[in-house]
Amino acid sequence: MITYFNRLNCTFELSGTPKDVFFYLAGYRKYFDEPIVRARISRLRFPKTCPVCCAPSTSISTVSATPQNKQWLRPHWNPAFYARERRRIGLPNPITKSFLVHVCEEHHITDDGDARMRCLAMLFAALLSGLSIFALIFVGSDLSSGRGIHPLAIAYLVGLSLSLTFGYVAFRPNALEASVRIIGFDFDFERVWLELKNAEYRRQFIMENQAISEIVNWVEMA
Repeated sequence: MITYFNRLNCTFELSGTPKDVFFYLAGYRKYFDEPIVRARISRLRFPKTCPVCCAPSTSISTVSATPQNKQWLRPHWNPAFYARERRRIGLPNPITKSFLVHVCEEHHITDDGDARMRCLAMLFAALLSGLSIFALIFVGSDLSSGRGIHPLAIAYLVGLSLSLTFGYVAFRPNALEASVRIIGFDFDFERVWLELKNAEYRRQFIMENQAISEIVNWVEMA
């Protein structure tokens, strides 16, 4: 295994699944239990096998990342998450880096399906947030008068639980996102750091990109 000094100028968030928060602190060194791959972007080629199961590929999917100076615990906390807020405070549109990855038919996932599910999850969360004031009114009235909790308040709690469960399912990484995770890029975006979960696929990736890739086990976040 090669231990290589890597320094990233920023970190990147994929589908709202950060394991650590605020990697932007200067000199923060992150170690990985499994080795990660550092490769040159301009000549990067993904193996023609599925990164999830290593079966022969039948289609192509994309894995994307949005550069930013820090990772947010929740995507909507980021002021640049909403287009309206970006326009209001004059922030530029985020740049998205995408890679084409060969996948099998079973693990072929379209961005449209994930986007629809996540939009529905945010819609349900916004609706329940608006109804929360009425639920508090009903509960406060029932408790002050000595009555039992109103059935509508119970229904609200059930709906809230279902919404949280649906949001967790919608925003958790799918099989492809969990198998190919973008850790970050260097200062001039010439190289990318990838976390490939499948050891056999990682070996195939290194063989496919022998001249431009190497195995590393830690990076230093700037």
